[in-house]
Order: sequence, then C-alpha cells, then structure tokens
Amino acid sequence: MNPAVIDTLKFADRLKNAGFPPPQAEGLARALGEEMGERMVVKRDLDDAVQATKRDLDDAVHAINATIETLDAKFEAMDQKFESRFEAMDQKFETKFEAMDQKFEARFDAVDRKFEAMDQKFEAKFLALEPRFDAIDVRLESQHRETSTRFNVLFGTMALGFTLVIGLIGYSLFTPRPAGPPSPAVEHGVADATAWRSSGLGELS
Repeated sequence: MNPAVIDTLKFADRLKNAGFPPPQAEGLARALGEEMGERMVVKRDLDDAVQATKRDLDDAVHAINATIETLDAKFEAMDQKFESRFEAMDQKFETKFEAMDQKFEARFDAVDRKFEAMDQKFEAKFLALEPRFDAIDVRLESQHRETSTRFNVLFGTMALGFTLVIGLIGYSLFTPRPAGPPSPAVEHGVADATAWRSSGLGELS
C-alpha cells in the first residue's frame, strides 16, 4: 500500500474547524487520503517504473545484441560458404584454362613442327635443284660464248668479204684493161675470195 499523500489528521482538524462534525471530518479526511494514495503517483512509484523500464531496455538490448551476434555468425558462415564455393570455382576454371592452354600449346607446337619440316623439305629440294641451275647457267654461258664467237666470226667474214667485193669492184671499175675475156689471175682471185667466204660461213653453221 502506498503511503499517505496528505496528512489526514491535519485535514480532519481543518474540516472540524470549518464546522464539520468530528466523525464526518475524520471520515472525509480518511477517505480522501485513501483515494489519493491509490490514484496518485509518488516518487517511489516513478523510481520503480524507471527501474522496470531500465530492466526492460537492458533485456531488449541484450536480446538485440544476441540477435546481432547470431546474424553475424550466420553471415560469417554464409561468407565462408560462398568463399569456399568461389575458391572451388576459381580452381575449376583455372584447371580448365590450364588444360586448354596446354592443348593449344601442343597444337601450336605441332603446327610449328610441320612448318619446320616443310621448310626443311623445300630447302632440301632447292639444294637438290641448285646443281641443276648451276649446270644450266654454265650451259647457257657456254652457249652465249659460242654464239658470240660465231657472231664475231660471221661479222668478220662478212666484213672481209664485203671489203674484197668492194675492192674487186673498184679494181674492175678504175683499172683499165684490154677488151677481151678476163685474165686468169683475176678469175683466180675472185674464185679464191668466194671459196674463203664460203668456208667461213660453213664454220659458223
């Protein structure tokens, strides 16, 4: 029961002094004190309410902290779970990419070996054909020298024959001679020049 909020004796005395009969004054003072004691809040009630509220708040804070710790534990577990999954996926992709890299590397090595073999094959063929080309060069050079020699001989023979013909024509035009058949010396010279020219042309053929 809460303590009395008002002094009922003093209040009863005041009622008596105001003209109320003593039993009525005492009854009114006692009734008013009880009613106010039940309905009014005193400092102790406020302190109790504050302490109760504080306890409730402490309980709520503890509950919230416990909930946060539980959520932190759950998030940590989820983080570790996802981390392990990501690590597994990274390892899987790394293994696959490494296998693909090795596969492509092996294919490129095979292609390089094929090209190298083809290069060596073509090199061997060119080396085998080089003596033939050298022989063809020698043959063409020989034919060129032979053709040049024949051309020079032909040109010299033609020049000499042309000179002889011009000389004979000039001799026959500008040298006076008696009428009659040509002398045997002239006929013999013309015949020798013709025979020599024919022999030069025969060598060229």
